[in-house]
Amino acid sequence: MKGVSTSQTQKFMPKLNALRIFIVVMIAVGYASTMPLGPENAAGEPNPEWFIQLGYDPSWIGIALLFFFSGLLAMRSVTRHNSPVKYLESRVIRNTPLLFFVTLIIVVLIYPLFGSHNRPPAETFKTLTKYFLGTITCIRPGEPLPGLLDNAKYMCLIQGSIWTLKWGVIAHIAFALGQSIQLFKKPITVLALALGSILFYIIALQIHLIVRPIPGDIVLASQLAWPFLTGMAVYAYWDRIPGDTPTNICIAGGFVALACLMYFVPAILWTKAIVVSLIMGWAWLGITLLKMPTEKLSFLNNWSALALAIYLINWPVSQILLLQLPDLSSGQLIAVSLPVTVLLSFVAHKLISERSFGFARNRMIST
Repeated sequence: MKGVSTSQTQKFMPKLNALRIFIVVMIAVGYASTMPLGPENAAGEPNPEWFIQLGYDPSWIGIALLFFFSGLLAMRSVTRHNSPVKYLESRVIRNTPLLFFVTLIIVVLIYPLFGSHNRPPAETFKTLTKYFLGTITCIRPGEPLPGLLDNAKYMCLIQGSIWTLKWGVIAHIAFALGQSIQLFKKPITVLALALGSILFYIIALQIHLIVRPIPGDIVLASQLAWPFLTGMAVYAYWDRIPGDTPTNICIAGGFVALACLMYFVPAILWTKAIVVSLIMGWAWLGITLLKMPTEKLSFLNNWSALALAIYLINWPVSQILLLQLPDLSSGQLIAVSLPVTVLLSFVAHKLISERSFGFARNRMIST
């Protein structure tokens, strides 16, 4: 690929794991802040999460950021190894074992301990098998599991946070197919696709909200495609991004200022441009961190890759805590669930992810 030098593509990003952990903690805090309340209030309106930003929940901003940096890292991966097949293989090897492990724990341990036992065994087995296969294949992740948490505020959702995994799989497969036909060979093409996806998202959501409803899958696809493609475009021009921290902070601040301007000026028609600009402000803070010299904020260097484990484990931990301690407030739930999640995530990382990540890395090098 033109536009990204060999030396840059091989450069390690020592603060990457810390950045991804910050993002999933943002998501975890957002989710946990409404868990004791439920998704809607008495008036049928969504309960806002803590630290809501210009009308948008931090969990949604965090999800968009995960897709942004997934797109960036996807571009980085194929630039380094130039193999769509190896790229997909690496994603599967890295992510599937931990998803399998956590879902297995849900099915063989959590459900027997906390689930309903008044159903016929054959029906229970069928339900658990369907749930397990639908989750680990990412065909139906984050779906309700009847018989478990039936009376929770988020009913029957024991792995509710992982609904995005299906869309992540679709994004990675589409990326690999595009790379195989050299669709992303020229940075200008990637940039055009990113800008087109942003425009499509803004227009499609306006039509969906004002003119007539659009099928939900199209809405979700547009919401998640633009940050993924934009992350790809950013890496396509990685060498041209300023390397100094003050400049990048100013760029991030400019995006946030633009979002605030649009938010507080009612005459602005394209309201969904607000969240695009807001997310890009957060994303550019992440870019600032990744571009930062290794010796600066060195305590963020080389953290363990706990992001996936936190993402998979926090929701079940929060739900079980609420089941056992139903009077917990939002603040209390966050204060208890986050340390427990991080501890369990570290254990899961050591048992599962550290090995799968190492195996995937060796496969990429040797094949």
